Amino acid sequence: MSERLILLTNDDGLWAPGLAALARAAAPFGRVVTVAPDRNRSAISSALSLHNILRLNEVGPDRFACDGTPVDCVLLGVCEVLKRKPDWVLSGVNHGFNLGEDVFYSGTVGAAFEGRLQGAKAAAFSMHPGGSLEQAEPWITRFLSRWETMELPPNRIWNVNLPKGEPKGFHLTGQDSRAYHDLVERRVDPRNTPYFWIGGDAGPTYAKAPGSDAEAVFHGFASVTPLRLDLGCPETLARQTDFDSAFNG
Repeated sequence: MSERLILLTNDDGLWAPGLAALARAAAPFGRVVTVAPDRNRSAISSALSLHNILRLNEVGPDRFACDGTPVDCVLLGVCEVLKRKPDWVLSGVNHGFNLGEDVFYSGTVGAAFEGRLQGAKAAAFSMHPGGSLEQAEPWITRFLSRWETMELPPNRIWNVNLPKGEPKGFHLTGQDSRAYHDLVERRVDPRNTPYFWIGGDAGPTYAKAPGSDAEAVFHGFASVTPLRLDLGCPETLARQTDFDSAFNG
């Protein structure tokens, strides 16, 4: 069997400590090639640079900086650097959780989704902003040593979040829900012109529902959440009679 080919990326930038930790954790499993943004591109989801040129710079052996988004990095990594489908696409380790609805905004998760769209097994890794990469790294290695034994259906990825301290173990979880505070903050510049800051200063409040990703990490476990690219609503699709009555009656 040929050597496993592993593509790494993130949304915190090529020089982020979390990416270095992920590279060390992945190294025992194959050839690791990193293509990551040349600066922080957080909260950019699955954005593509359709209207800008992209530049790719080799900064070291199997290490490339791209001036695009995390999804751009995956596409350039597959099509230009590797020139074939990688076996794994790993994204992270993000400095901060990606729990609940965060996955819709996260560039970390967006890159993993793109990896799956390109035909690779894919996972996104995030951790408590006050957590220790030194503690997290062996648990990422442990996850990677075992994840292929639990095959996911097509168009699914794993979303892994690590707690602040040493994890007590892995929990298979669903998505929590969360509320952000001061989502749009209005400020005034020195010329008395208003401007707006998305995100504010207050962090999110998680529901911590039983069986959810947030419940797991706040109880000291590493949450492992399967996510699907298919956002369909099967419970509504099953209501064909109700639909016909409402729309075609």
